[in-house]
Amino acid sequence: MTEIISTIALALISVIMIVFWIPAILQIRKTAKAVEDFLKTTQENLNPLLSEIREGAEHINKTVERIEESVKNVQRLTSAVGETGAMVDEVNNLIKRTGLSVTVKTASLGIGIKTALGVLAKGLIKKRDA
Repeated sequence: MTEIISTIALALISVIMIVFWIPAILQIRKTAKAVEDFLKTTQENLNPLLSEIREGAEHINKTVERIEESVKNVQRLTSAVGETGAMVDEVNNLIKRTGLSVTVKTASLGIGIKTALGVLAKGLIKKRDA
C-alpha cells in the first residue's frame, strides 16, 4: 500500500510540476521570440545607420585631406612671403647704402664747390682792392 501511495504522490507531484512548468516554458518561448524580433528590428535599423556613419566618416576624411592640403599651401605661401620680405629688406638696405653714398658724394661736391667759390671770391676781392 505504501507503494501505491508513493506512486500516487509521485504522480501528483509530477502533475503539479508540469502544471507550473508549462506556463514557465511558454513564457520563456514568448520571451525568446520577443528577443529575436527585437534583435531583427535593431539590426534592420542599425544597418542603414552604420552605412550613414561610414559615409560620414569617408566625407570627414576627404574634408580633412583637403584641409591638410590647404594648410600646406598656406605654409608655402607664408614661406614665399617671408622670402619676399627678406629680399625687400635686402633691397631696402642696398638702396640706403647706395643712397647714403650718393648723398655723401653730393654733399662733398657741394662743399668743394662752395670752398672753391669762396677762394675765387677772396682772390677776386683781393685783386680788386689791390
